[in-house]
Amino acid sequence: MWTVALAQLRTQPRRYVSVVLAVLIGTMFLAAASLVASSAQATLRATLGATYAGADLVVLPDDGGDGSGEAAASAMDRLPALAGTPGEPGPLAVVPGVAEAFAPTLTWTEVAAGGEPRAGVAVPLPQDASLAGVRVLEGTLPAPGGARAVALDEGTAETLAVGVGDTVTLTAGSGQGAVQATVSALTTVSPDPMMSSQAQVWGGAAMVDSLRMAESAPFATAALLRLEDGADPQSVRADVADLLRGEGVAAAVATPDEASRDQLSRMAGGTDLFGWVLGGFAVLALVVTALVIANTFQVLVAQRTRDLALLRTVGASVRQIRGAVLLEALLTGLLGALLGVGLAVALTAGVVVVARQALGVPALSFGADPLPLAGVVAIGMGVAVVAALGPARAATRVAPLQALRPAAETEVLSRAGLVRAAVGAVLAAGGAALMWSGALGQEFLPAVGGGVLSFLGMLLLARLFVPAAVRGAAVLARPAGVPGRLAGLNATRHRSRTAATAAALLIGTTLVALVLTGGRTAQAETDRLLDTEFPVDLVVSVPQGQDPAAAARAVTEVAGVSAAVGSVPVGATVNGTPAYAVAAEDLRSVVARAPDRDAGVLATEGTVYVPSWAEPTTGVTVDGRTQDLRSVRGSGLLTAVFLTPETAEQVRAEGRPAVGADGGDGAGSGAGPGPEVGGLVLVDAGDDVAVADLQDLAEGVTAAAGDGAQVVEGGLGERALYSQVIDALLGIVVALLAVSVLIALIGVANTLSLSVIERTRENALLRALGLTRRGLRGMIAIEAVLIAAVAAALGCALGVFYGWAGSQLILGELVANVTGRAGLVRAAVPWAELGLVVAVAALAGLAASVLPARRAARRSPVEGLAAV
Repeated sequence: MWTVALAQLRTQPRRYVSVVLAVLIGTMFLAAASLVASSAQATLRATLGATYAGADLVVLPDDGGDGSGEAAASAMDRLPALAGTPGEPGPLAVVPGVAEAFAPTLTWTEVAAGGEPRAGVAVPLPQDASLAGVRVLEGTLPAPGGARAVALDEGTAETLAVGVGDTVTLTAGSGQGAVQATVSALTTVSPDPMMSSQAQVWGGAAMVDSLRMAESAPFATAALLRLEDGADPQSVRADVADLLRGEGVAAAVATPDEASRDQLSRMAGGTDLFGWVLGGFAVLALVVTALVIANTFQVLVAQRTRDLALLRTVGASVRQIRGAVLLEALLTGLLGALLGVGLAVALTAGVVVVARQALGVPALSFGADPLPLAGVVAIGMGVAVVAALGPARAATRVAPLQALRPAAETEVLSRAGLVRAAVGAVLAAGGAALMWSGALGQEFLPAVGGGVLSFLGMLLLARLFVPAAVRGAAVLARPAGVPGRLAGLNATRHRSRTAATAAALLIGTTLVALVLTGGRTAQAETDRLLDTEFPVDLVVSVPQGQDPAAAARAVTEVAGVSAAVGSVPVGATVNGTPAYAVAAEDLRSVVARAPDRDAGVLATEGTVYVPSWAEPTTGVTVDGRTQDLRSVRGSGLLTAVFLTPETAEQVRAEGRPAVGADGGDGAGSGAGPGPEVGGLVLVDAGDDVAVADLQDLAEGVTAAAGDGAQVVEGGLGERALYSQVIDALLGIVVALLAVSVLIALIGVANTLSLSVIERTRENALLRALGLTRRGLRGMIAIEAVLIAAVAAALGCALGVFYGWAGSQLILGELVANVTGRAGLVRAAVPWAELGLVVAVAALAGLAASVLPARRAARRSPVEGLAAV
């Protein structure tokens, strides 16, 4: 059968175009999912993991599993000593196979060049510059042991109007210890969220240490390890882990990719968000591919029944016929899979380039892993062969002389129909129950498996609900006259044909609606989570003697600032955390959102806004009087607490005498800020602030707040970075939705072709009775639009259901942990987009009917009636 199969492919290539297109589109969809995963990893590495890019291994602090954060904080304090410096290597640097260990510590400083200083961070340079995570644009990096040379990021250099060879002044955070240094290099801006909104200064370890306040101990959020050439990473990893255990340090050893994913996972409360999304995406893509290829081969075999019957009459066996069909499937599957993977690579790379320019995200990166792509080619070939098994058996099930006649339809009330309906009902109901059980319990395999089984059950039940829905919608076609009424009758009279025509579009629109609903819900919940995790965008300190309210009014005028309020120091907590007074309405205007369990932020007297780790009640001291107030927990980024002026007066009037208030130095007694402490300005930035604009915004805010003002904390950098990463990755996924429309178009066109073949005599009889060519084309077009629109509407309904379940699976635990709101995730239904999906599907059905309708109208009535 090799000769027959190759001859068919060579002499009738147009006949296989639809098969190649189906395999191409299906494998392109699957390959695109793989490319999204690898591109997402490349993007994460270029953004969240930029700090780790030059390392071979990364040591990350671990919370030890107790959730308190104390073990991780202890590890951050010890990592600088364990890594050491280029001049004095630490224990990590002497592990066999380690060439260098580098723990980037951040030291707060001010940078000036004759004008107003800029708040920034000073970071020591490693021996190997690749561990710094930035690229040199001009000049040469200072020597790691240098004391009078620095490298500045290009944004800071532009702001200060300095270049290579100029001199800058670095001042310690305490205002002491000014250092004059020469700029020896300009670097790219590090996307590290701890540094992104600050001036970035790179210098020798000794110089950076001289800028650190005496009472401030160095800490690092990671240690980067560069290995010697030829060293075994796994062996070194095990040795480093043993060293950390021996030192009693709670830290994990990871690769740079693992470290970047861990950073995103920590932001998402330990949930591997994108891994789950893309895993489900690939499973759905595989299901779509298999079903569409099966429908396409059904059409192909129906078109070739004459040829197959002729081969059997001249002596070909049933086994040979089946072998020839499967061989054709294998070869066309290989060709379609190779084209699909190639187009997926080109499409995804193009989308990344366009999105990088349109979104202004330089770190958006394209990544391709050859092994998964080779697997996609193998899957495309395998699915093509498996999908052709049913049509190949169907082609040889009847006698040669009967092969040209369409097979009798399985009625719903027949035995086969009842079995189909029963199996479909069990799969749909049982799968839905399993899916929601898994979604509520955040169990990936049961949820995804249940969803696939449920949808397969709905496809089996399509012969019941699709014709019924089309019958209801057929009344809309009656104004078109005879073609409209005939279209409605045809769509409901042949249940299997109607269900087959609707299946491809039902699959496509369900997937589109699923991703739209899941994406919109995930975006809405992510916005809420970011608001909860990073409620205050920027906190600016103003020197004592300046009016915080006046500074806030000036900051409000800065472009990119939505609101700003001032607060004045009034005391401290019993643990020494500074306490500031601010009006409740003012605080609510800049605090994005508190967890739902503490929704009334300072709504009444007797409450205090505290960091997320605080106890349910917090002791606050004001003017020597202490009172326990109800804690309203906010972000873990807060390093101060806030209460209303009325609550401060309540503490003064009703509080008990503070311990140490009548003597001693008040250490640990909540004596409050000293007279040198000024107020704070809390800033709420706009939602459209990009990572690239952070330094300009921070500079504008500090300049407007007055002399000596500086940004001391705030989650704007983290929030902007995470929002940018999420938007970029969602943009890539949404760009792939057009593939579903193409799948639907191919599927509808092929099943309509089968419909025309089966109805050759019927259409010819209608022509003989007076139906014009235009009327015949209109009948087929209206039938296609009816089925497509109904299938799209049903698919949107199913997609909303599955998208909601997917959102519950991915975000349920995360939302409960961060917001304190248990129960179902709030579904965000994109009504406008779903309406557009139905409209596009109807147009796709109309377009898919053009060729089959033209083919049916071209045949004369006599020729059609003579067909056997």
